[in-house]
Amino acid sequence: MKLMTNSNAPDASLGVVERSAYMMGNIGTAFVNTIIASFIMFFYTDVMFLDPKVIGMILLISRILDGVTDIVMGMIVDRTHSKHGKGRIWVLRTCIPYAISGILLVCVPGGASAMVQYIYVFITYNLCNAICLTALYVPYNSMTSNMTNNPYERGILGVFVMAGAVIGTMLVQSTVDAVTKALGGGQRAWQIAILIYAIAGALLHLICFAFTKERCGNDEAASGTAEKLSVKDELGSLLKNRYWVIAIVFIFVCLFATAILGGMGMYYAKAVLGDTAYYAQLANAISLTQVISLCGAFVLLKKFGKRNTMLIGISCMVAGGLFHLLSGTNITMITIASGIKGFGAGFAAAGLYGMVADTIDYSDWKFGVRPVGVGSAGTTFATKIANGFSVVLIGWIINISGYDPAAAAQSAQTVQIISLGYTLIPVICGVIGIILMLFYTLDKQYPAIQKELLERKSKA
Repeated sequence: MKLMTNSNAPDASLGVVERSAYMMGNIGTAFVNTIIASFIMFFYTDVMFLDPKVIGMILLISRILDGVTDIVMGMIVDRTHSKHGKGRIWVLRTCIPYAISGILLVCVPGGASAMVQYIYVFITYNLCNAICLTALYVPYNSMTSNMTNNPYERGILGVFVMAGAVIGTMLVQSTVDAVTKALGGGQRAWQIAILIYAIAGALLHLICFAFTKERCGNDEAASGTAEKLSVKDELGSLLKNRYWVIAIVFIFVCLFATAILGGMGMYYAKAVLGDTAYYAQLANAISLTQVISLCGAFVLLKKFGKRNTMLIGISCMVAGGLFHLLSGTNITMITIASGIKGFGAGFAAAGLYGMVADTIDYSDWKFGVRPVGVGSAGTTFATKIANGFSVVLIGWIINISGYDPAAAAQSAQTVQIISLGYTLIPVICGVIGIILMLFYTLDKQYPAIQKELLERKSKA
């Protein structure tokens, strides 16, 4: 494995430095996004004492707006031309606004009326997600397609990207409870903690920008093809692309499962296990084993391909969830079950980004349109919709269960409902993921598709 990338060719084999720099971008995004996905509902309900039903409805409405901005940003990326590439330039432009918007999330005016607080939540949540995160993450995801068109390299790059997400998530999950408790546990404590995460995230995004390069798509820019793209062509080529649709739905169910584990984790630890400190133990068991399996995913991707590697992973996640259902409240058994889930999640996530990049090439081959920005926006859309709907569902579950944030102990009904939600929902998502992957057969066709695309370009 070489240290530096020694070629600017479209099919370049990337060096460790460039892969790692790209990974740093996802670590930086995860520093703030983990707060949004895993802790923002807990912050609103247990720190600011806001109504989970109202918060859940606000976040549901926000996700509808979020979906629109993802598609718009994808179109902007497809029409961007700069010396730094289509996506990379936006990482530079938006990393600091994203950091600031993350800090604003936890600056809810404590002395204001409930209505003012809910309006503030709506505005800042949409500013962070629908605008700043979209403007950063859609272009970032598109870079996977434009850094190299080598399918194996894209798979490896996807492993680095997912490793970045896991590392960033783990760093926040394992420290946020301890840090906020050490700082007093109130709103001010959360503000200081997120300020630190946001600054660190912005610095990592700047590293990503400085040490990566986009090598593909320049020929399209030179020929003017990108300028002729229409909204109808872009969206039509994707919606008719069954592999892209399968990939996006698969990403949704996988990330929805992990978002439930992250977002309900604090409630599960507090209500079922009796102490929020257990959250870090379970979250770290998932994250550490996920890192281990991601490291081994290189071998599986090369031998079995993206689809089969993800099938192995999602099956392990289901097995871990079923084991958890049988573990009761035995913390040792639950930790082992969490480790099995994490191990499977690493393999399931290993090929996600490379898979989407391959489906975009399929659109190019099948329909003569290469919608990199909008196609990659589907990944961001699925990620944020999964995070958003998980928060909404968690809000409903918490409300239905009768959860009381001020109570020393929860009722038996509350414990049972939260426990079932935390364990059973990810299992259902895993089963859906297995079914989806059984219909994904692009891996077998891709070598011939790529060969024909190269022949077309050489003739053109």
